[in-house]
Amino acid sequence: PPRSTLFPYTTLFRSGDDLFIVGRDGTDTGLQVAGTFYGVCEFLERYLGVRWLMEGPVGEVAPKRATIQIASADIRQEPVLCLRGNSSQRVAADQASRAGRWSAYQRLGSRVKISTGHAYGGWWDKYHEQYPDIFALQPNGTRINTHQEERLCESNPALWKLVAQEKIKELRANPGLLAASISENDGGPNKFCSCATCRSWDSPATQERFKADPNLYLHQESDLISDRVYRFYNEVAKLVQKELPDRYVSGYAYSVYQTGPVRDYPGLSDNLIIGYVGFDSEEYLNDTARTAQHEDWLKWSKLTKHLFLRPNLLLQPIGLPIIYTHKLAEDLRFMADHGMWGATYGSGHGGNWGTQGLNYYVLAKLLWDPHRDVDLIIDDYCRAAYGPGAEAMKEYYRRAEDLANRIAATGKPNRDLDVRIEKDRNKLTDPYTDAELAKLQACVDKAAAAIGSSDAAALERVRLVATGLEYTQKTRDLLAAAAAVRAGKSTREEFNKIKAETDKYYGSLGGSLAVRESRDIQSCRN
Repeated sequence: PPRSTLFPYTTLFRSGDDLFIVGRDGTDTGLQVAGTFYGVCEFLERYLGVRWLMEGPVGEVAPKRATIQIASADIRQEPVLCLRGNSSQRVAADQASRAGRWSAYQRLGSRVKISTGHAYGGWWDKYHEQYPDIFALQPNGTRINTHQEERLCESNPALWKLVAQEKIKELRANPGLLAASISENDGGPNKFCSCATCRSWDSPATQERFKADPNLYLHQESDLISDRVYRFYNEVAKLVQKELPDRYVSGYAYSVYQTGPVRDYPGLSDNLIIGYVGFDSEEYLNDTARTAQHEDWLKWSKLTKHLFLRPNLLLQPIGLPIIYTHKLAEDLRFMADHGMWGATYGSGHGGNWGTQGLNYYVLAKLLWDPHRDVDLIIDDYCRAAYGPGAEAMKEYYRRAEDLANRIAATGKPNRDLDVRIEKDRNKLTDPYTDAELAKLQACVDKAAAAIGSSDAAALERVRLVATGLEYTQKTRDLLAAAAAVRAGKSTREEFNKIKAETDKYYGSLGGSLAVRESRDIQSCRN
């Protein structure tokens, strides 16, 4: 659809002694949007110095003023992206409410309604008796899938027709829904289809590898089946377009089909939306992987007219103080300049305000305008958050980002940085040595001394960062102790002593804004 039908706008202007805030609050398709509310947020930020730095009261900055004077106002704003914000958030209801308010104040929202999740949950139970051949051929020679995370036979025309029928029905039942999801299921015990036709759809390189390794489809390599999945998406999209020319389907470029396909596909359907699941935490800790994803984004941008970013970046492994604001700004600007019309970040934000708060804030501002100057955003954040301690905290963030950049420059494989791989968990925490943490702590102490008793809220924000450093040290020691046991350099008994102390500490973090109790912390306990 043309841009003008997707984007509401906000206008602020002055006429005599009157200030007008005029916003568009509905799209042409009837979707409620928040143009007026965004205008009020812009007024409060621009003219009154109000800031929403993080969730809850500690994040609110509202300077007291004796008078309000507005010399001039002539502002018209449109967000660059029609999707800006969060997908599902697995947190407690009260935290979800706080996060929702913070997201609203940061003007995260959507100008269109699309479905983007994994689309085939429950299909085995629903369809295996009537359509047994639409499911992936397994290594045992059958098409029997488990009931969880079913895999499909992407080359089967009966599957295309069935998916198209389901999605046409879904779109007709939901007039405000621009796109229905046809994304493959995520993970699970079932293997990718190894039938001859699906294999023939794979890239020539994948086909050659299969000849040497019949178990290839048990692997998890990022370029494994991109060609077949993209072709499957395209076949379904064309069928939907015949019935509903103005509606769309969406599919992820993700996991073993993240990398762009290598074959040429003439006659691509222009109603196919691709959600690129990349630029995650692993890429911000691996320069080689990040460069490869830039190249991959360019490839996808040439294949589809509608490309949005859907990373898991905010599911930061273990919640460490990994700062990547400048790389984030570079990447969002690059993607906005090469076809990105939306970005929606998985699982909301991570809730680690003491370690990741600056990342969250910078991201929110860049989603409204990816071309903003990131250094000005950081300066504004530190001034508003820390007052007299602003310069010391800017040095803290500079040092934290420098450490993350040094880790990324080593170019270690992603798997070494993945918290889910037991034997390598400590690889991510090892660079946070006592010397590095001491440098960061010195900045925090300097900020706290500068603030003194002048600003209780600013001091509390500094303490959240200090808690994040303490958490990092204890988590590092726990994972190092586990690694020592695996290497035969320590005993289980010695590890259990450290674990007991760390478990007690983790328990004390309940409800803290500094570091969220998460599955990552829970996995560290085990």
